[in-house]
Amino acid sequence: MTQRSRKAKLFRLIGSMCIGGAVFFAGVIINRLWISNYFSDKAAEQSREELLASWNRPTETTIPFLAPASTIALGEIGPINTPTNQEAFALLYIPRIGNDVWATPIFEGVQSKQLNSGIGHYPQSQIPGEEGNFSLFGHRNSHGQPLINIQELQVGDEVIVETKDFWFVYTLKHDKIVRPSATWVTGKSRLPELDLADDEPFKVITLITCEPRHSTDKRWVWWGVLKAVYPHSTPPPALVKPNN
Repeated sequence: MTQRSRKAKLFRLIGSMCIGGAVFFAGVIINRLWISNYFSDKAAEQSREELLASWNRPTETTIPFLAPASTIALGEIGPINTPTNQEAFALLYIPRIGNDVWATPIFEGVQSKQLNSGIGHYPQSQIPGEEGNFSLFGHRNSHGQPLINIQELQVGDEVIVETKDFWFVYTLKHDKIVRPSATWVTGKSRLPELDLADDEPFKVITLITCEPRHSTDKRWVWWGVLKAVYPHSTPPPALVKPNN
């Protein structure tokens, strides 16, 4: 065997090893993502059932639409009870991406323990029905990835929060991609992009996730304005889950 042929054989061997290694590590990553999503989905399901049971509600998430709901004036409702640290206290629905976010538990806190089981609420921000910014964070990649399809959201889409006594319906108004250091996004400043009237209450929801999907380099932020509140006995008519 000539020296040239030996080198060629060695290069082929090294190339095969590199390809094999790449395939192996890709398989490991895919397997880890699948496993993390599986266990996160199971944890979210358990938390959702426990929350509904604590509300004395059936644990299934099918919503009955028996009659048009009657709204409650925004100025006539106070906030819900302040949630206890790390507990699930509400459920989130986003019809546009309802196959990803449908009766998804909202936990108090944005640490791994909460985010691995659902959506996290920034403790320093407000809660539904309260004047200010109700700020939420959710994973976009692995651990249930509830906001994996945030890119599909559009201005005018509705985001619905279910609590023990009420349904809060927000309408998305504006989105922006920012650096993780942009903590102002969860603040109480009246963003001009939301086009709020001077006498309109500043009751907004903020959805935050990573951008791009497989990176933590930036954050994709959506803001929505509270437009209606319904008593829990009459769900909002917009709460319709996609068929697929």
